[in-house]
Amino acid sequence: EWVYVPVAGGATVRPGQPKIEDMNDWEELITMPDLGALDWASVEKNNKAYLDTSKFNQLGILCGFWERLMSLMDVEGAAITMIDEDQQDAVKSFFDRYADLLIDYIERVKACCPIDGVLIHDDWGHQNSAFFSLDTAMEMLVPYLKRVTDAVHAKGMYFELHSCGKNEELVPAYIAAGVDLWCPQGINDIDMLAERYKDQPIAFGQQKPVEIPQDAQEDEIEQIAREWFEKYKDKRVIGAFTATPPAFIDALYKVSRIGY
Repeated sequence: EWVYVPVAGGATVRPGQPKIEDMNDWEELITMPDLGALDWASVEKNNKAYLDTSKFNQLGILCGFWERLMSLMDVEGAAITMIDEDQQDAVKSFFDRYADLLIDYIERVKACCPIDGVLIHDDWGHQNSAFFSLDTAMEMLVPYLKRVTDAVHAKGMYFELHSCGKNEELVPAYIAAGVDLWCPQGINDIDMLAERYKDQPIAFGQQKPVEIPQDAQEDEIEQIAREWFEKYKDKRVIGAFTATPPAFIDALYKVSRIGY
Protein backbone atom coordinates (compact mmCIF):
# COMPACT_ATOMS: atom_id res chain seq x y z
CA GLU A 1 0.00 0.00 0.00
CA TRP A 2 1.56 3.25 -1.18
CA VAL A 3 0.86 6.50 0.67
CA TYR A 4 1.72 10.07 -0.28
CA VAL A 5 4.01 11.93 2.15
CA PRO A 6 3.51 15.70 1.71
CA VAL A 7 6.75 16.75 3.46
CA ALA A 8 8.75 14.51 1.09
CA GLY A 9 6.73 15.38 -1.99
CA GLY A 10 6.41 11.72 -2.92
CA ALA A 11 4.95 8.33 -2.07
CA THR A 12 6.30 5.49 0.02
CA VAL A 13 5.07 2.09 1.12
CA ARG A 14 3.16 1.98 4.39
CA PRO A 15 5.46 -0.08 6.63
CA GLY A 16 4.47 -3.20 8.52
CA GLN A 17 3.21 -5.44 5.74
CA PRO A 18 6.21 -6.26 3.50
CA LYS A 19 5.37 -8.07 0.28
CA ILE A 20 8.49 -10.21 0.70
CA GLU A 21 10.08 -11.39 3.95
CA ASP A 22 12.71 -13.64 2.39
CA MET A 23 14.21 -12.69 -0.97
CA ASN A 24 14.63 -16.34 -1.84
CA ASP A 25 10.87 -16.28 -2.50
CA TRP A 26 10.88 -13.29 -4.86
CA GLU A 27 10.24 -15.23 -8.08
CA GLU A 28 7.07 -16.68 -6.59
CA LEU A 29 5.78 -13.32 -5.36
CA ILE A 30 6.86 -10.79 -8.01
CA THR A 31 5.71 -10.41 -11.60
CA MET A 32 7.44 -8.13 -14.08
CA PRO A 33 5.35 -6.02 -16.46
CA ASP A 34 5.23 -6.84 -20.16
CA LEU A 35 6.46 -3.57 -21.70
CA GLY A 36 5.68 -4.86 -25.18
CA ALA A 37 1.99 -4.70 -24.32
CA LEU A 38 2.08 -0.92 -23.85
CA ASP A 39 0.89 1.45 -26.58
CA TRP A 40 4.22 2.99 -27.55
CA ALA A 41 2.78 4.64 -30.66
CA SER A 42 0.56 6.72 -28.38
CA VAL A 43 3.51 7.51 -26.12
CA GLU A 44 5.31 8.97 -29.13
CA LYS A 45 2.27 10.89 -30.34
CA ASN A 46 1.27 12.29 -26.94
CA ASN A 47 4.78 13.54 -26.10
CA LYS A 48 5.80 14.84 -29.52
CA ALA A 49 4.89 18.49 -28.94
CA TYR A 50 6.14 18.55 -25.34
CA LEU A 51 9.56 17.16 -26.24
CA ASP A 52 10.00 19.36 -29.32
CA THR A 53 12.44 21.73 -27.62
CA SER A 54 16.07 22.75 -27.71
CA LYS A 55 16.28 22.03 -23.99
CA PHE A 56 17.72 18.86 -22.44
CA ASN A 57 15.02 16.18 -22.27
CA GLN A 58 15.51 13.83 -19.32
CA LEU A 59 13.58 10.64 -18.61
CA GLY A 60 12.91 10.26 -14.89
CA ILE A 61 12.52 6.85 -13.24
CA LEU A 62 11.37 7.07 -9.63
CA CYS A 63 12.39 3.71 -8.16
CA GLY A 64 15.96 2.48 -8.40
CA PHE A 65 17.35 -0.81 -7.11
CA TRP A 66 17.62 -0.03 -3.40
CA GLU A 67 14.33 1.91 -3.28
CA ARG A 68 12.54 -0.95 -5.05
CA LEU A 69 13.99 -3.42 -2.53
CA MET A 70 12.79 -1.22 0.35
CA SER A 71 9.32 -1.04 -1.17
CA LEU A 72 9.15 -4.83 -1.20
CA MET A 73 10.70 -5.58 2.19
CA ASP A 74 10.44 -2.39 4.29
CA VAL A 75 13.68 -0.64 5.22
CA GLU A 76 14.78 -3.05 7.96
CA GLY A 77 14.25 -6.14 5.86
CA ALA A 78 15.96 -4.60 2.85
CA ALA A 79 18.99 -3.54 4.89
CA ILE A 80 19.35 -6.99 6.43
CA THR A 81 18.97 -8.86 3.15
CA MET A 82 21.80 -6.81 1.59
CA ILE A 83 24.26 -8.41 4.01
CA ASP A 84 22.55 -11.74 4.75
CA GLU A 85 24.62 -14.42 3.01
CA ASP A 86 21.54 -16.66 2.77
CA GLN A 87 19.65 -14.00 0.75
CA GLN A 88 22.34 -12.11 -1.15
CA ASP A 89 22.27 -14.36 -4.22
CA ALA A 90 18.51 -13.96 -4.44
CA VAL A 91 18.85 -10.16 -4.19
CA LYS A 92 21.39 -10.23 -7.01
CA SER A 93 19.12 -12.31 -9.21
CA PHE A 94 16.25 -9.89 -8.58
CA PHE A 95 18.44 -6.84 -9.31
CA ASP A 96 19.66 -8.50 -12.51
CA ARG A 97 16.09 -9.03 -13.68
CA TYR A 98 15.12 -5.52 -12.61
CA ALA A 99 18.05 -4.15 -14.63
CA ASP A 100 16.64 -5.99 -17.67
CA LEU A 101 13.32 -4.24 -17.12
CA LEU A 102 14.85 -0.78 -16.68
CA ILE A 103 17.03 -1.16 -19.77
CA ASP A 104 14.09 -2.39 -21.84
CA TYR A 105 12.00 0.57 -20.67
CA ILE A 106 14.73 3.14 -21.37
CA GLU A 107 15.42 1.75 -24.85
CA ARG A 108 11.72 1.71 -25.73
CA VAL A 109 11.29 5.34 -24.64
CA LYS A 110 14.43 6.39 -26.52
CA ALA A 111 13.13 4.70 -29.67
CA CYS A 112 9.99 6.83 -29.73
CA CYS A 113 10.96 10.01 -27.87
CA PRO A 114 13.92 12.41 -28.29
CA ILE A 115 15.43 12.06 -24.81
CA ASP A 116 18.98 13.17 -24.00
CA GLY A 117 19.45 11.70 -20.55
CA VAL A 118 18.07 9.39 -17.87
CA LEU A 119 17.60 10.12 -14.17
CA ILE A 120 16.99 7.33 -11.66
CA HIS A 121 15.96 7.96 -8.04
CA ASP A 122 17.73 5.74 -5.54
CA ASP A 123 18.30 7.28 -2.10
CA TRP A 124 21.27 5.44 -0.65
CA GLY A 125 21.48 7.37 2.61
CA HIS A 126 19.72 9.19 5.42
CA GLN A 127 20.54 12.40 7.30
CA ASN A 128 23.55 10.97 9.16
CA SER A 129 25.14 8.38 6.90
CA ALA A 130 24.60 5.85 4.14
CA PHE A 131 22.22 2.91 4.56
CA PHE A 132 25.06 0.47 3.86
CA SER A 133 28.83 0.32 3.53
CA LEU A 134 30.82 1.09 0.41
CA ASP A 135 31.80 -2.58 0.13
CA THR A 136 28.14 -3.61 0.21
CA ALA A 137 27.24 -1.02 -2.43
CA MET A 138 30.09 -2.22 -4.65
CA GLU A 139 28.97 -5.84 -4.44
CA MET A 140 25.20 -5.55 -4.31
CA LEU A 141 24.33 -2.46 -6.36
CA VAL A 142 27.13 -1.32 -8.64
CA PRO A 143 27.10 -4.27 -11.11
CA TYR A 144 23.40 -3.80 -11.83
CA LEU A 145 23.38 0.00 -11.94
CA LYS A 146 26.41 -0.23 -14.25
CA ARG A 147 24.39 -2.37 -16.66
CA VAL A 148 21.82 0.44 -16.84
CA THR A 149 24.34 3.26 -17.25
CA ASP A 150 26.16 1.29 -19.96
CA ALA A 151 22.88 0.97 -21.86
CA VAL A 152 22.20 4.69 -21.43
CA HIS A 153 25.68 5.63 -22.66
CA ALA A 154 25.39 3.22 -25.60
CA LYS A 155 22.42 5.29 -26.76
CA GLY A 156 24.48 8.49 -26.60
CA MET A 157 22.77 9.77 -23.45
CA TYR A 158 23.90 11.01 -20.05
CA PHE A 159 23.00 9.41 -16.71
CA GLU A 160 22.11 11.23 -13.50
CA LEU A 161 21.59 9.46 -10.17
CA HIS A 162 19.28 11.20 -7.72
CA SER A 163 20.47 9.88 -4.37
CA CYS A 164 19.51 11.71 -1.19
CA GLY A 165 21.36 11.26 2.07
CA LYS A 166 24.81 11.89 3.51
CA ASN A 167 26.47 9.64 0.95
CA GLU A 168 29.99 11.08 0.65
CA GLU A 169 31.55 7.69 1.39
CA LEU A 170 29.66 6.08 -1.50
CA VAL A 171 30.99 8.33 -4.28
CA PRO A 172 33.51 5.64 -5.39
CA ALA A 173 30.48 3.39 -6.00
CA TYR A 174 28.79 6.09 -8.08
CA ILE A 175 31.95 6.40 -10.16
CA ALA A 176 32.30 2.63 -10.58
CA ALA A 177 28.66 2.45 -11.65
CA GLY A 178 29.19 4.99 -14.43
CA VAL A 179 27.14 7.85 -12.95
CA ASP A 180 27.71 11.11 -14.87
CA LEU A 181 26.04 13.49 -12.41
CA TRP A 182 25.10 13.45 -8.73
CA CYS A 183 23.53 16.49 -7.06
CA PRO A 184 24.27 15.91 -3.34
CA GLN A 185 22.15 17.42 -0.61
CA GLY A 186 23.72 20.22 1.41
CA ILE A 187 24.54 17.83 4.26
CA ASN A 188 27.40 16.61 2.05
CA ASP A 189 30.65 18.59 1.70
CA ILE A 190 30.54 19.39 -2.00
CA ASP A 191 33.77 21.40 -1.89
CA MET A 192 35.61 18.39 -0.50
CA LEU A 193 34.01 16.10 -3.07
CA ALA A 194 34.80 18.49 -5.92
CA GLU A 195 38.47 18.61 -4.94
CA ARG A 196 38.89 14.91 -4.13
CA TYR A 197 37.25 13.68 -7.33
CA LYS A 198 38.10 16.48 -9.75
CA ASP A 199 39.97 14.06 -12.01
CA GLN A 200 37.21 11.44 -11.98
CA PRO A 201 34.42 11.15 -14.61
CA ILE A 202 31.62 12.36 -12.32
CA ALA A 203 30.15 15.83 -11.96
CA PHE A 204 28.55 17.23 -8.81
CA GLY A 205 25.54 19.53 -8.86
CA GLN A 206 25.85 22.43 -6.43
CA GLN A 207 22.34 22.91 -5.06
CA LYS A 208 23.09 25.51 -2.39
CA PRO A 209 21.77 28.86 -3.62
CA VAL A 210 24.32 31.61 -4.09
CA GLU A 211 23.66 34.49 -1.71
CA ILE A 212 22.92 37.63 -3.69
CA PRO A 213 21.68 40.88 -2.08
CA GLN A 214 18.20 41.82 -3.24
CA ASP A 215 19.40 45.26 -4.33
CA ALA A 216 22.50 43.94 -6.16
CA GLN A 217 23.27 45.73 -9.42
CA GLU A 218 24.24 44.00 -12.67
CA ASP A 219 27.98 44.53 -12.16
CA GLU A 220 27.77 43.17 -8.59
CA ILE A 221 25.93 40.07 -9.76
CA GLU A 222 28.51 39.50 -12.48
CA GLN A 223 31.30 39.78 -9.89
CA ILE A 224 29.60 37.17 -7.67
CA ALA A 225 29.25 34.90 -10.71
CA ARG A 226 32.93 35.43 -11.54
CA GLU A 227 33.91 34.42 -7.99
CA TRP A 228 31.78 31.27 -8.19
CA PHE A 229 33.34 30.39 -11.52
CA GLU A 230 36.89 30.94 -10.25
CA LYS A 231 36.19 28.67 -7.29
CA TYR A 232 35.00 25.74 -9.39
CA LYS A 233 36.50 26.29 -12.86
CA ASP A 234 39.00 23.42 -12.61
CA LYS A 235 36.54 21.07 -10.91
CA ARG A 236 33.56 19.09 -12.18
CA VAL A 237 30.82 21.17 -10.55
CA ILE A 238 27.54 22.19 -12.16
CA GLY A 239 25.23 24.90 -10.90
CA ALA A 240 22.00 23.15 -9.89
CA PHE A 241 20.49 26.09 -8.06
CA THR A 242 16.81 26.23 -7.22
CA ALA A 243 16.51 29.67 -5.62
CA THR A 244 18.95 31.90 -7.47
CA PRO A 245 17.91 34.97 -9.49
CA PRO A 246 17.92 34.41 -13.28
CA ALA A 247 20.32 37.36 -13.58
CA PHE A 248 22.99 35.30 -11.79
CA ILE A 249 22.48 32.33 -14.09
CA ASP A 250 22.84 34.63 -17.11
CA ALA A 251 25.98 36.17 -15.64
CA LEU A 252 27.50 32.78 -14.83
CA TYR A 253 26.79 31.60 -18.37
CA LYS A 254 28.58 34.65 -19.77
CA VAL A 255 31.53 34.43 -17.36
CA SER A 256 32.04 30.69 -17.93
CA ARG A 257 31.80 30.96 -21.71
CA ILE A 258 34.51 33.64 -21.68
CA GLY A 259 36.58 31.76 -19.12
CA TYR A 260 36.59 28.50 -21.03
